[in-house]
Amino acid sequence: MLAELTSGVGRRARLDLAYWLLAAISIGLIPLGPFHGLALVRMAPTVVLAFWALPATRPAFGATIAYGLLAGAMGDYFLNTFDPDLAVFGVLAFLIGHVFYIAGLRRAGWSASAARRSLVTGLATFGLGYGAVIAWVNPLQPVRSIGWVTVDPPRLVPVSPALLAYMPLLIGMASVAVMRRGSRVLALGALVFVASDSIIPLNQFLLPRAHPSDLYATEALLYPGYITYYLAQYLIARGAMAEAAAPAPST
Repeated sequence: MLAELTSGVGRRARLDLAYWLLAAISIGLIPLGPFHGLALVRMAPTVVLAFWALPATRPAFGATIAYGLLAGAMGDYFLNTFDPDLAVFGVLAFLIGHVFYIAGLRRAGWSASAARRSLVTGLATFGLGYGAVIAWVNPLQPVRSIGWVTVDPPRLVPVSPALLAYMPLLIGMASVAVMRRGSRVLALGALVFVASDSIIPLNQFLLPRAHPSDLYATEALLYPGYITYYLAQYLIARGAMAEAAAPAPST
């Protein structure tokens, strides 16, 4: 795994630096709260990663990894406008991103060892349990419009359907990454993605907020949420690049 992360250090050092510098800026701005342009700051690291990954991953994955990253960047944008009317587009963008990841990752053969099957069973159990909690709490989100269609009067809409539709694709993407032959770094990135996407709804929808108008329960959870998110996308991209450059299967 270490060899995958360090392969091509000379060529990729500057792009690594650019990605993590942009990610550090995004995370470092958390104490400022929402401001005009924050959505662009949040999406910038993943956009850089996508354009970096496109030529490097194309030999093994086509454009699927790059498109998955770009879809994630669009999700970053919509969710960080903090406009409740755009939140559904953020969830949809990430959902599409996982579809691209699955489409690319499934091209490899499978390595269904007992350890990997146990890990996938654990992922499925976690997904079902977390989905049950979301359905039980059934948080509501105010909606004034959907795209260009005005909702008049505004309605409180449960977020559970969107999150419950997203959860199987998230767990499915991670399961495919675990079960396939190929990069273990990529598989680790998929697992870190599950961790990240478990923190974000916890903070935004499940934990009680001090005031109804607050955007999330606690600022403290934003740090692990974004750190794991940027790490997950990076590991997926770097693992895919290493696999495309040296496609010998890793079991």
